[in-house]
Amino acid sequence: MMYIWILIMGLTTIELNPKAWKYGLRRNAKAWFAFQGIRYLLGLGISIYIIYFGLIDLSWSGLLNSFGWIVALNLMISGLFLGAAKVPRNPEEVKQQARLAFTNASTTIGSILFAGLLFMNVVFPLTVTEQLSNLGNIETSDEQIESVTEEAVRAVPYTYARYKSEIVFGNIDNFSFYDLGESSIQKINDELYWVSPIEYANIWRWLRADAAPGYIMVSAEDPNAEARLISEHDMKYVPSAFFGENLERHVRQQYEDVVLIGYSFEPDDDGHPYYAYSYAYYDYYRTGPNADGVILVDAVTGETERFDLGEQPEFIDNAIDYRVALQYADWFGRYSNGLFNAYFTKEGVHEPTSNEEMIGVLGPDDDMYWMIDHTRPNQESNTMVGFTMINAQTGEATYYTGSSGLLNARGAQEVVNKSFIREQWRGTQPVLYSVYDQYTWVIPVVDQNGLMREMAMVHAETGNIAHASSREGAFQEYRQMLAANLGADDYVPTDVYDEMEISGNVYRVSDPFNNQYLQVLVEGESRVLEFDITQSADAVFIQDGDEIEATVVDTEENILQVLSFINLTVEDDFGVIEEFEIEEEDEGSETADDEEVEVDVES
Repeated sequence: MMYIWILIMGLTTIELNPKAWKYGLRRNAKAWFAFQGIRYLLGLGISIYIIYFGLIDLSWSGLLNSFGWIVALNLMISGLFLGAAKVPRNPEEVKQQARLAFTNASTTIGSILFAGLLFMNVVFPLTVTEQLSNLGNIETSDEQIESVTEEAVRAVPYTYARYKSEIVFGNIDNFSFYDLGESSIQKINDELYWVSPIEYANIWRWLRADAAPGYIMVSAEDPNAEARLISEHDMKYVPSAFFGENLERHVRQQYEDVVLIGYSFEPDDDGHPYYAYSYAYYDYYRTGPNADGVILVDAVTGETERFDLGEQPEFIDNAIDYRVALQYADWFGRYSNGLFNAYFTKEGVHEPTSNEEMIGVLGPDDDMYWMIDHTRPNQESNTMVGFTMINAQTGEATYYTGSSGLLNARGAQEVVNKSFIREQWRGTQPVLYSVYDQYTWVIPVVDQNGLMREMAMVHAETGNIAHASSREGAFQEYRQMLAANLGADDYVPTDVYDEMEISGNVYRVSDPFNNQYLQVLVEGESRVLEFDITQSADAVFIQDGDEIEATVVDTEENILQVLSFINLTVEDDFGVIEEFEIEEEDEGSETADDEEVEVDVES
């Protein structure tokens, strides 16, 4: 069907004015047909370029918006040269021909069509801005998002994943034939990975190679994990292939009228490579793509299957392309109160902090989400007014307002950058999570070469930062920061921690690690008690068999952070020092022997 449309649309460049045909055939029919044949060949070339290479959707609006301009210009030019076949005999006939050129039906129809297309592409989108703001069905909520576990937080940034992928890429046979495709975050077998398909370098490499040799996986959770080359699958249908094996052309030939938005590389849980092509339809001429579903393409065999949004296989993480999700978030913040308000009054207007990308995050329900924070318009603000999360698998979207006034991505990244000025490291790809029911920016820290050095966690309300060389260490430092630093400022994170009392006999004590922490096992408690010896120095004297009472915070994890404790065994043996005061000698005292010391000890 695509080729039939190419032949039909090639006719848009031939003479469309019946009067011109009448004049042309009357003067010299053979020359006229030859001239129209040349024009058709020109139109055929344009049609091939637009339909075969441009791969437009073959819907009525797609064809009209692509070829309507050609038809309009054709009719106007034809009208302007109407009568050219008849040689004027006097100046009066020249004026008459000029009047006819500007008033004949061909020129009128062409002008109306041109003006109509201009209106529909430039003016009409401005008349439906309020409808565009509702297109993503974004709901507003002042509730806090559910906290995620440590395993749901991605620790490896894009740049570091690319670096590790490039190392493995060098091990591919004939690696000069290929390029590393775009990396995306995926959940495979309940773990987060960066996956990068291997693409052809150019058409000559495509002609030489039989297929693209698989893809590369890099753990998004463990910076120390090695990248893996998955080479068991020869992928023929990829974006960088040509002609019938080109991914987009392969999909377009089978689904000619859908609006193709973008694709995502999606290996299933068994490692078989697929591409998920997000498609949509337009609600308002060529404005406002409404995400409708996904087309699944087997990268090895080329088999395709079409799914409505939300009904696709579970392993597809990105059924909605991030560009559509970003448009929804932008329209919602910009146009909710109308076009005039968006550009003049600006009441309630907010906008995403980036107009280029959304961050893919794993939600507490194990679905992938597109997330972006919003800020005030036209201001280099470091605080946000809210953030949008769009479920990339179902399309459900929520704008959360409870984060207003907290650090936005730009502000959190500045906090990290200032913390590593001496090392000249920088934060990259900030991601907002709810950690222990506290909004927290998780920011990988990389050096000048893009290599990961630390993982930082920035408390979005206070800007306090905790960091370590591993995700586990960063969470540990963050727990300590919430319990100690924020508590010292009379900040009680009641939603974060449930305080509880633990008592029992100690039966295992660890050696201090990082010169700061001591871990203890107590009879009757399956979880580990962790002491910060910089806050409780006497914790280093705990021994096996001691009976202790401790106030801890329960984060429903395997480690209980100790806020305070009493070692009952030491108290029984040695008593409690109630007061130990050394009075300084008065000015003018003759000797230190006159110093008065008061010691009150209860045994």
